[in-house]
Amino acid sequence: MTEDVRFHLSREAKRKIYSATIMAVIAVLTVGQRHAGFLLLLGGLPLMVWLTWSAWVIVRRPYARLGQLICVTVWLVALALLAGIHWVWHQTTRRDANEIVKAIDAHTASYGRCPQYLENLGFKRAVLVEKLGENYVYACNAGSAKLAYVATFTIFDTYAYDFEKDAWAYESWADKKKFVDTRPPGMK
Repeated sequence: MTEDVRFHLSREAKRKIYSATIMAVIAVLTVGQRHAGFLLLLGGLPLMVWLTWSAWVIVRRPYARLGQLICVTVWLVALALLAGIHWVWHQTTRRDANEIVKAIDAHTASYGRCPQYLENLGFKRAVLVEKLGENYVYACNAGSAKLAYVATFTIFDTYAYDFEKDAWAYESWADKKKFVDTRPPGMK
């Protein structure tokens, strides 16, 4: 005799699964955009509260366990997708920025000075904007080059290349602007 195993989800469980899936898709489409990753921090606290509540439901309410497990799985897949999307954004932008750094280094080695403009290296403005984003910065001051681009995870922070140390440095917007100053008012 063969027994079929069937899972039965109530209407409420199906409604929760549908709403979790729709919200997760909206979150991936929104937060998955370049420079929008910081929005995940805004939704992180409510999501952690919801995940804690979900763990309680899974343990204490057997009749709602399957539906809640599916909802949690949907959100975990969405978070994994977001992490992957932003990792790919970062890696491709860094790869493109490293190509530009190599071209600047080659020009500096050949001519003894950095190029005045990146266009002199054969990079068109449209290509640079596509590779590094609209707000990239390049300058050649007193023979030393500066190249920076906005971090792909947030619109506030940048990565700047230090040509002397031959390394990328993360620059926080708050540190650059001294936005967060912990000194007392009388000490400024």
